[in-house]
Amino acid sequence: MNGRKKERFPSLIRNISWLGAANVAVKPFWFLFVTAACMRLLGVSGFGVMNAALSLTMIATSFVNLGMTRYAVREVSRAPDQAPRFFSNFMVLRLGNSIVALAGALVVASVLSYQGNALLAVLFAGLYAVGLNVTAFCRGIYQALEDLRQEAVMLVVEKALVMACGLILLVTTRTAHLTLAGMAGGMVATTALNVWWVNRHFARFSLRLLSGRFLKSSVRFMIPFGLAGLFTAVYYRVDMVMIEAMLGETSAGQYGAAYRILEALIMLPAIVATAAVYPRLARLQSTMDRTGFTKLLRQSLVGLGGLSTLISVALALLAPLVIRFLDPDPAYTPAVAALQILVWSYPFFCVNSVLYAALVSVNDETFISIFLLGAVVVNVGLNLFMIPAFGINGAAYATIAPEIVLTFVYIGRMRFRMARGAMQPQEGVSERP
Repeated sequence: MNGRKKERFPSLIRNISWLGAANVAVKPFWFLFVTAACMRLLGVSGFGVMNAALSLTMIATSFVNLGMTRYAVREVSRAPDQAPRFFSNFMVLRLGNSIVALAGALVVASVLSYQGNALLAVLFAGLYAVGLNVTAFCRGIYQALEDLRQEAVMLVVEKALVMACGLILLVTTRTAHLTLAGMAGGMVATTALNVWWVNRHFARFSLRLLSGRFLKSSVRFMIPFGLAGLFTAVYYRVDMVMIEAMLGETSAGQYGAAYRILEALIMLPAIVATAAVYPRLARLQSTMDRTGFTKLLRQSLVGLGGLSTLISVALALLAPLVIRFLDPDPAYTPAVAALQILVWSYPFFCVNSVLYAALVSVNDETFISIFLLGAVVVNVGLNLFMIPAFGINGAAYATIAPEIVLTFVYIGRMRFRMARGAMQPQEGVSERP
């Protein structure tokens, strides 16, 4: 029994190693493509169009998820035999939502006066974002079954296809909308491959498993997940959209240069907190292993928090060199100060990622969604005041304040839940007959 269990659920370190190695192998090239190459070949204005279009569509496609991925990861990690039912029902729902989200993004872009190539940029960015969103659900299946080796392989394939297609059109056209078209083509191919692989090896799609009753019963559990995901997308993307609308494409390009660097660092909490720790915490909660749960939570907080702080210190000191390396064009000089401000949100983001995973694993997503809504309101309000007054630096300051507040709120809530018996079994679809 123990041997089979060990084979079925590999060690946390081994899983992190697989995904970490894949990220180390491809993310530097991805960063150079989506940041340095695009900055230099598109120019500051074209880079601004690209980043604004991606931010707008990432917000719109957050409606595609409706909380499906995180909810499915938690439930399938507790009951792996339920994987085909979740995959079959949620994939159909996800594809339908994708069409609605893409149409919504184009409508919002039209309202914001996007025209011509800028509107095409939103269309292609939307196709890329939809593909990325569906691929994320397939990754959720890998994570729930703790096969991060397969997720690592698919990550390498994804980045290779997206970079190859995007780079060809970037070099030959030097336009934002066609670069995004190439990226979208690579992502659609990756999505198709992931869906095929999950269906063949992990969770067989079956029309017989489609159930309106299952989807209806799932919705009330998914709504808090969906709201949390939506508010998270708005929280982390709205500043770019607001900068483009209030200051123009050049400022959006400058802020995008700084934000892309911070975004590249998100791979660390994505590997540790989201992909590796979250499914394991959910399983420990379902078996009411309070000691194991607490130990894993503390180790993750200390390790990720400490490492992210060291990274922030180094990046704050090296910011001028980093920006000049990416593009020596003086037009990007304002990105240096913005980056030196933004990096201090990173340690709080990493700690919050672990605490978020812990709270969701004990079924506290409703609380999370409420406070993320508050963070969105505060962030938008701060941006409305800070951007006109301080430019892109104001947007950077507006990013830090809510992260600090969320950290203390999450810590307080986690202490409260543990004191009140967070290890008690919770209701969920996989627990019902």
